[in-house]
Amino acid sequence: MRIWILLLFTVIFLSCKDGKKNDMVPVGEAAQLEMEQSRAHGKQIVERECYICHDPKSTETAMIAPPMVAVRSHYLDKKTTREQFTQSLTNWLNDPQPEKVKMKGAFRRFGIMPYQPYSVEDIEDIASYLYDSELPQPDWYEDHRRKRHGEGMEKMTAKEGEDEEMPYFPNASYYFEKGDEIAGLAQGILGKNLAGAIQQNGVAGAVSFCKLRATGLTDSVGIMNNAIIKRVSDKPRNPQNRATAEETGYIIAFRKQVENQAANQGRILPVLKEMDEDEVYYYTPITTNAMCLQCHGRRGREVQEPVWTTLKELYPMDEATGYDTGQVRGMWKIQFVKELQ
Repeated sequence: MRIWILLLFTVIFLSCKDGKKNDMVPVGEAAQLEMEQSRAHGKQIVERECYICHDPKSTETAMIAPPMVAVRSHYLDKKTTREQFTQSLTNWLNDPQPEKVKMKGAFRRFGIMPYQPYSVEDIEDIASYLYDSELPQPDWYEDHRRKRHGEGMEKMTAKEGEDEEMPYFPNASYYFEKGDEIAGLAQGILGKNLAGAIQQNGVAGAVSFCKLRATGLTDSVGIMNNAIIKRVSDKPRNPQNRATAEETGYIIAFRKQVENQAANQGRILPVLKEMDEDEVYYYTPITTNAMCLQCHGRRGREVQEPVWTTLKELYPMDEATGYDTGQVRGMWKIQFVKELQ
């Protein structure tokens, strides 16, 4: 009896073992498949989102951020491992700060990259694609690279090396703080006066108030603080406030930050950009609230018909409607002249 039991146990054990073996996918093939899927997803994110600012098809003068091939070259060399590259990219994307910048020249030209609230998995997929793939590059990039670094990527001259390693411009923290203060002050003054206009003349009357008085109110705040203040939007009410291509890129980035506030713990990082060493631009988003929607919401819902009629009379090219609460409809653009600081 013991022999039969032992034989039966042996047959069952071998059968189970063979069954598991036949169902298994080879480890190497599974890892390769996972890596290919990661690269494919990373490529989708880069082309759909990153190229909004890092577009390899843009001309050199139209770029609003360095091309992605240039970004990768500052994070990747022959000695960089996949893990090191992924960690560096994660460290930057999770908290872009001036002291972390590797591309000093691009930083001075384009300003700080707005925070992008990507998940850990998305960053790993982006890193996988960037690490393994040959990226498209603008037509002008090779000529730019040779002029910047010399033929064959030879060692930079002392002057170029010093320029690339120059620290972020002095008093940057002052402009961050001052820009935040001025934007808050301008928003508060506009909100207070707009609320008063609505109480006195209704929402339709407040539309006229905005057309006549809003710019003067923001200008006065700018004069008091030695700055020039403007509101810009990719969907402006007044055509004179239309954002440039570069500014539209910032607005899109701000929208992504606002939409993912839960993931980034409510942080909205402004953009600071130095221009020609004597001017500084500060950008921060303008978001909608319930009062805004009375003029910027949807027709027949938040925007009543008399208000809609007034908007079309005063702003025949109006694009600034259809918003919901808490959405980015534009941004504050605050220009400082350094000599006045």
